[in-house]
Amino acid sequence: CDITLQRAEFLVEAKFSVPEKGVLGIFGHSGSGKTTLLRCVAGLEKDVQGSIEVNDQTWLGGSRNLSSRQRNIGYVFQDSRLFPHLTVGENLEYGVRRNLRNVETVDRDNLLELLNIGHLLNRMPSQLSGGETQRVAIGRALLKKPQILLLDEPLSSLDWNRKQEILPFLGKLHKELSIPMLYVSHSLDEVSFLCDQILLMEQGRIRFKGKIQDALVSPRSPLSTAENAAAVLQGNVSKQEKEFQMSTVHTSHGNAIQVPGVLPIGQQVRLRMRASDISLSKTAASDSSILNILEGVIAEVVEQQQSQVLLQVDVKQDIFLVRLTKKSYQLLGLDLQQKVFVQIKAVSIQGL
Repeated sequence: CDITLQRAEFLVEAKFSVPEKGVLGIFGHSGSGKTTLLRCVAGLEKDVQGSIEVNDQTWLGGSRNLSSRQRNIGYVFQDSRLFPHLTVGENLEYGVRRNLRNVETVDRDNLLELLNIGHLLNRMPSQLSGGETQRVAIGRALLKKPQILLLDEPLSSLDWNRKQEILPFLGKLHKELSIPMLYVSHSLDEVSFLCDQILLMEQGRIRFKGKIQDALVSPRSPLSTAENAAAVLQGNVSKQEKEFQMSTVHTSHGNAIQVPGVLPIGQQVRLRMRASDISLSKTAASDSSILNILEGVIAEVVEQQQSQVLLQVDVKQDIFLVRLTKKSYQLLGLDLQQKVFVQIKAVSIQGL
């Protein structure tokens, strides 16, 4: 995708590729151009210049510009847009009928189970909660068997409890379906949990693109110095402690991290740890309530403010961000390449 679109307020300009499987997040504040970019991909903007190719098919380029109906996309809007006069089952059937390629659709029964909407088939949209409504909208879009699924802030109208209800379902789709997704959001929590790659938009242009882990910790990315800066690690559950309602996750680099909750052995999980929830010590605490104490080295000073310092700490190639007061940094006599112990309270770790 290599496109430009002149708008009255700014120029939208973007060049990027979508992974064949997984979620590409488009992140930015209101007015940054992220929804406009999604609409360009969908064929909903008239004056787009450039090229868009999907699976060797040209959607935009030269004299060719397929309409939104001709582009085989699944589009999920903020407000779901279910047909109010049709039952859930009939709304889903509409998705099947919109299958432009006339190929075998997504396994319907498996999709109903993944989204937990099988028990809702006879209900009307007005009888659904916000989370249920969005899950049905996602199901309808997927039953089209689209070449790409576009999600435009699908959780923005939900409160945090409802978001926590639907995020695991999106995570399952991400892991089990081979349909690439573009996910627009202004919520760093959402993109941290769901996305593999990210485009960071500002004033219509891409400020950073790359892996979500790099976007959160790289000094080249504005997200690494954000107020709620955090690191994301991937791993697999290796141990359960049912008596304590705890699990141990081993990262790909061999670090063991204890987290709340009893998770299935072998399950792949993503852990998010805020820089402000991590502390450092020059020696390993032998008598502490903190369960996660990992040895690493200070790799980089990402940011220095008048009262705070943001550090990047390398623990066997797993990168953590740590926010300290400047006073603590100086009292400990910290410096680059110095050995330190990262201390993370298990209850502060967010996982999906």
